[in-house]
Amino acid sequence: MMWKKGTSTEILPAIDDTSSATYVYLYRNFVEKQRENETGEPETYYEYEYAKIKKEAYDYVRELWATEDRTTEIEDVLAEILFGGDE
Repeated sequence: MMWKKGTSTEILPAIDDTSSATYVYLYRNFVEKQRENETGEPETYYEYEYAKIKKEAYDYVRELWATEDRTTEIEDVLAEILFGGDE
């Protein structure tokens, strides 16, 4: 799994499973930074890493864990099963 870098003016959820019909986006390692906006005013933004996985894979793992009533562990499980570690 390839993690890419991105930026946003807000901290995104660790798992975004609603914005795309095809993929689930995973976000991690947010770092707060400062820059000037168009008017010269200071602006806070965040640099982060993100990856995407097919929604079918996410739904499969989520359903397995939901049947055991352990849905709060889904982020850790997905990271370990699907990514194993950083590449």
